[in-house]
Amino acid sequence: MYRILKTYAALLLVFCVLLIAACDAKSEGGSLENENPTETQSENAGNADEAPEAARIYPDLPQSDFGGYEFRILSRGPDYNVHWYAKDIYAEEENGDPINDAVHKRNKTVEEKYGVKIINIPENGDLASRASRSIKANDDAFDMVCHGLSQINALMADGYFYDLGNFPYIDLKAPWWDQKATEQLTITGKLFATVGNYLITDKDATWIIMFNKKVLKDNSLDDPYRLVQNGTWTMDKMLEMMKAVAKDLNGDAKMDDNDQWGLVSQYRNSLAFYNGAGEYTAKMNASGQPEIALYNPRAVDICERIFELQANTDITINADEYISKYPGDRVWDDMQLVVFNTDRALFYYAGMNRVTLLRDMETDFGIIPPPKYDESQSGYYPSVEVGCTSSVAVPVTVPDKERAGIIIEALCAESQYTLLPAYYDISLKTKFARDDESSEMLDLIFANRLYDIGHIYNWGDITGFFYTPFHKGTNNITSFWEKNEAKAAKALEKTIDKFEQIEQ
Repeated sequence: MYRILKTYAALLLVFCVLLIAACDAKSEGGSLENENPTETQSENAGNADEAPEAARIYPDLPQSDFGGYEFRILSRGPDYNVHWYAKDIYAEEENGDPINDAVHKRNKTVEEKYGVKIINIPENGDLASRASRSIKANDDAFDMVCHGLSQINALMADGYFYDLGNFPYIDLKAPWWDQKATEQLTITGKLFATVGNYLITDKDATWIIMFNKKVLKDNSLDDPYRLVQNGTWTMDKMLEMMKAVAKDLNGDAKMDDNDQWGLVSQYRNSLAFYNGAGEYTAKMNASGQPEIALYNPRAVDICERIFELQANTDITINADEYISKYPGDRVWDDMQLVVFNTDRALFYYAGMNRVTLLRDMETDFGIIPPPKYDESQSGYYPSVEVGCTSSVAVPVTVPDKERAGIIIEALCAESQYTLLPAYYDISLKTKFARDDESSEMLDLIFANRLYDIGHIYNWGDITGFFYTPFHKGTNNITSFWEKNEAKAAKALEKTIDKFEQIEQ
């Protein structure tokens, strides 16, 4: 239930305006099929203050004043990872950056309305261990934990967090929570961590493909936008285009970071390709329980094609092969980014956060989803990298659940009209996107994201198949499945048993 603060007539008027606008947009052509469009994009582009009041939805929360209570959030610090620290939690003051200012405004709005102070506690080391120690000691050190879903899998299974699906004032059906995360990450009816519009790291951790327009034009290749729109953007088509551009630029008879490539990638993208083909390592069955889904006849064919895309060192340059040359995190910026933004790669497969890092790139680039396996596939499925994205979790040491629920719901709801537009409409669509087609692709991408729960828990090392062994030639998924099926099933069963035993 939500409290709508305007009259029924006003709401009806807004609905009609939006409906007419939608029909007009569709009549202009080029519409794409967005399956299950649950991503919570605001219909009001730009500043939320400019949106009609009737169009805004408010959370159903009581009027409360918590007397200056310090609401403490444990999050990734700036030294944890330069690309994946929590820049969506706290901002000291406004500085003109859309994201920073939206975070500052959101926090101030909630602080003033509910009499609280938002406190960020950055952790540059092992955040999961710090949270675990605190919860075990029952010291009530944090009101919320924001960390990668795969990094806190053990804490979830051990019952260290409250079930958000049964938590006061948190309404997971509200538009500011990710409905697909709820659907795809709930085990035995319990959800101990999720994502919503309070965070932008899940958006940054949505895996996309960027293409270099100069390399595309120089080689007279098909327009990727049209391929996506026509449903013909497939693995075969991508492979064909990659082969057409890869070349030994300096004539030294070897392909390295000085040459031109079809694809700039990394080992873990093999799993992203697999998800993009509509396959999961594990997913929910009809009974709402997770089951291993790694192996099936279609998956065998898909893995063979992924191997051609990812492991062919004549057309694909993988960052993992250059870590010794570019130690630390340098390989991502000093190799991957440089190869792409100096017009020496056609495609670049990475997280959405790379779009902002390419803001100074002279050559225009486009944004598209990962390819289908074949044209019969019903849609495009960008995956969320569950280790990179942060999530919302509430430690069981929090003594006042109602207070925590009110503050979290308020922060997430306010983000719908501050942080989300700043990220999506201002930063991505206006500031960093290079063309109108990219904007259309962003809508498609965010409407069709998926979460692979097998990637979070990695039962029986089911995701390990896609990393180093796969790229070193061990790409026989049938053999891998035969060796790991029993182990994966046993590990999954253990997790389900743990979830079933958790009582709160």
